[in-house]
Amino acid sequence: MSVPFISHLVAVLLAALALWTIRFEFGGKAATRLEWATPATFAVLAAVVLVAVSPGKRFELWAAVIVIGLLAGGTAGALKKVNQDHGRLLIRVPPAWDGCTAAALLLLLALLRFVTSSLMGRQSSGFGVLAAGATFLAAYLAARYIVVRFYKAPKSIHLDMTHGRDPHRTLAH
Repeated sequence: MSVPFISHLVAVLLAALALWTIRFEFGGKAATRLEWATPATFAVLAAVVLVAVSPGKRFELWAAVIVIGLLAGGTAGALKKVNQDHGRLLIRVPPAWDGCTAAALLLLLALLRFVTSSLMGRQSSGFGVLAAGATFLAAYLAARYIVVRFYKAPKSIHLDMTHGRDPHRTLAH
């Protein structure tokens, strides 16, 4: 097994973990601060692996998509209605598709890179577009988490919540 094969496999695993760990958000369930951080962490790690093994080193493209991803993710995080149980340190947003979609697209990009480069042996065109897409999605998820966790959650109203449950109350903030 070669280093690119293992790297692409690791990127797929990390992207799959990002999608798996963001499942609480799809159902609008209360999750801990650590559970909110793990999807963004796995997404960033998957993007780093894909960027590191990308044959096309396009730093200006990657820098641009990082900035755009941070802006888009920050905006998405600022628009979310957030509640927090300050005693149990649980955060909840209404059921959302954007984070799950970003994580699913990241998994799709990682699978695409794995299948085309490692299994089919196709040579990359060297533009770095796939790595740029993964970088955008990772920046989006990271910025969304940072805004929700450090800007929205501290200002949110307190609701009594149970971990992994939807309290079936309207989010007021």
